[in-house]
Amino acid sequence: MNSLSILIAEDEALVRQGILALIEDQVNQVTECSDGDEALQLLKQNSYDIALIDIGLPRRTGIDILTEIRQRAMDLKVIILTGDTNSYTPASIYAAGADAFLYKTAEADNFLEVFNAVANGRKVVSARAEEGENAKSVAQLREQLTPRELQIIKLVVEGSSNREVAESLFISEHTVRKHREHINQKLDVHSPASLATFAIKASLV
Repeated sequence: MNSLSILIAEDEALVRQGILALIEDQVNQVTECSDGDEALQLLKQNSYDIALIDIGLPRRTGIDILTEIRQRAMDLKVIILTGDTNSYTPASIYAAGADAFLYKTAEADNFLEVFNAVANGRKVVSARAEEGENAKSVAQLREQLTPRELQIIKLVVEGSSNREVAESLFISEHTVRKHREHINQKLDVHSPASLATFAIKASLV
């Protein structure tokens, strides 16, 4: 994996530095930029394995860039980053062709899990619902969950840590962890990525 070439298009320097600190040992070449026009020019002129693109870039949004990437059939994976939890839904980001998306509030372990999955050629959540998706089975799984568990899933997928979930729901972190264990058992999921897949199909986010 350390032969990867990466583009980070993010206008906040601290966020870029944080990403670099997480992945610097796993990649060979990293290019940085801070606005959408520059990002698109770099993508046209160079070959990258993965682009991490902020959805709220100046001059041209991350969705605009992603749309052009897919229209031009550029051969690279795209992870969309967002700090805006109101204007864009996960479903709209995947529909535009993202291989994955992450809220900027995501924990480091979650970021690395998603990054590594994409680097290994996997979509974290499919950009489109699979043909023949069995909506009934999703509904049945949802019925197994308590209202509290549904609340926790939504907060986790939106990027909240266990501590933040606990503070939002006025419960202890230990209780949050126990709820998440029960959720994983009921849904047979073993990663935040799988949980996000369920949440999107069940219209929780």
